[in-house]
Amino acid sequence: MVKSFSKFSLLILLGLMVVDGTHAQNFRGAELRTHEYFQYGRFEVRLKSPQGEGFLASFFTYNDQYPSTDWCEIDFEILGRWPDNVDVNVIDENGSHLRQHPLDFNPHIDFHTYAFEWTPEYVAWFIDGEEFYRQSGGHIAHLSETAKLMMNIWTPAYTDWVGFIETSTMPRYAYYDWVSTATYTPGSGSVGTDLNFTPLWTDNFDAHVDTRWEMSDGHTWNGNNSLLVAENIVYQDGYMILCLTTPGAEGLNDNTPPGILWSRAHSADSVVIRFNKELDIDHTNQTTIFTVPNHPISEMTLYEDMLTVGLKVEGLDITSSATVYAQNLLDQSINGNSTVVDFVPIYMPWPLELPINIDCAGPGAQGFLPDQWWSHEVEYGHSGGNYQIAANYPDLAGTELDSVMATSLNRYSRYHIRLAPGVFDIQLHFAEHSYGAAGERVFELFVEDSLVVAELDVFDQAGNTAIYTVTLNDWEITDGTLDIVGAALMYGWSYTYAGPLLNAIQIDGSYWVGLDENQTPEEYKLSKIYPNPFNQSAKMEFTVPETTVLTISLFDLRGAEVKTITSQQYSPGTYQLEINAGELSSGVYVVRLMAEDFQQNRKVLLLK
Repeated sequence: MVKSFSKFSLLILLGLMVVDGTHAQNFRGAELRTHEYFQYGRFEVRLKSPQGEGFLASFFTYNDQYPSTDWCEIDFEILGRWPDNVDVNVIDENGSHLRQHPLDFNPHIDFHTYAFEWTPEYVAWFIDGEEFYRQSGGHIAHLSETAKLMMNIWTPAYTDWVGFIETSTMPRYAYYDWVSTATYTPGSGSVGTDLNFTPLWTDNFDAHVDTRWEMSDGHTWNGNNSLLVAENIVYQDGYMILCLTTPGAEGLNDNTPPGILWSRAHSADSVVIRFNKELDIDHTNQTTIFTVPNHPISEMTLYEDMLTVGLKVEGLDITSSATVYAQNLLDQSINGNSTVVDFVPIYMPWPLELPINIDCAGPGAQGFLPDQWWSHEVEYGHSGGNYQIAANYPDLAGTELDSVMATSLNRYSRYHIRLAPGVFDIQLHFAEHSYGAAGERVFELFVEDSLVVAELDVFDQAGNTAIYTVTLNDWEITDGTLDIVGAALMYGWSYTYAGPLLNAIQIDGSYWVGLDENQTPEEYKLSKIYPNPFNQSAKMEFTVPETTVLTISLFDLRGAEVKTITSQQYSPGTYQLEINAGELSSGVYVVRLMAEDFQQNRKVLLLK
């Protein structure tokens, strides 16, 4: 369970990532690797990844002859903690080139096909046949060593990256359906980009092929809290299953009963419960399973992840205390593990008062709130990242917040602030203390589900001696949480001082006191575009306060209109439309909503 204490002092002393100090192999993981070495090619797998904090499942190439030859690694790493993210990476002898890529689906719910192409000119990553990210440039030329194809499941000691593992969530299983390989044959292939790859072999994992694969046994490395053992590689029902277990429970041996990890009230009529195991769908839909004494339950929802349940309750007093009980729980394991009864206190919220000022990575300088880890017990905090403090930081131009801006959150995955429904003005402050040239650290900035800055290079905008601020006015938040996400385009040359950064957050505005959450203010509003980024199509929501002729169009960054989405008369209400971008090329576009005396723009990123 994640605790809500501040780790500012510890992180500043470490100057690196947060590391589980035990350095013990408290878990048992698994790894399968080829005997064969590859140099360039297309590598593909169909995989269903496990969910939960503190571990990952992977598909990658790695030169296991390092350090006698140069490091050469290309990764797909699917962290169990994220329901909407995948990590891809290139690592050479000069360092990491990590991209934490936002997704519009939960990768743990079903099988997906993951592939990457490795050539002398580029590395590109694909999900379900669609390219979503590509790296080229000088570092790709360094990936010249041969490497083995590998898959593993393990528990990194780096909690700032993978989160805090909860033993009661074990065991976890990664299901691999098949793997295929193709050699790089530019101009003469039959698969992949421009048909530049020739199929080599496919393994459907009907059984272990000893001449092709090696099972790691008794293997680990520094920073791995699991020992990789052969017993945790299981072939069953046409799948190769990599198991993550506790010692003594290796293999497909799930005897852990389902139980409650935590519960939190979102409002006086809404409670969320998080479980350690995926719950049986039919059984969980029985209304008699859950009880909150003295508070009748009118509705129960099992979320898509099968780990989370939402309850609608009556008369909950968030200034008091309450307990939620669950009885006759049943999980989805082969054994059908059950629990007679479990209960936890409901964590009650402490709503933040406006204005909200947060000292990201800092102790709370100049009256700002100190930074903290995100969990169900807090009203704001960060997921992932490490803390840095500038040495001899300068007097920054354009701000009086020098001590606040001296600390920065680097490599963060996302920042969350709980907000009651309302309209808010948001300022995100950035100061670059680590890089001294443009193009060394560049990242995308998302707020909610919208891309607000396609290429944020703080040094290019403000150098090392000024503050750079992204201001977002009149942002409507109705889902209870403001989410800020960074995704690296140029990761940086140092693991410590790399990836997206954030120095401070300021929020003001007004809550909608007494307003039903399903309503929106009586105004024109292009309130949501999702997913963003999108591939072929995206949905948009907008509201109209009066009968009028409304036009919504798509523009490129030069200001040229490339598509009219709608232009007609609308009555007052809330509407949904689809943006179909099948004929457009990848890039940043602007969605513009126009009425007689009103105009609003929202940026979207099209990736093909």
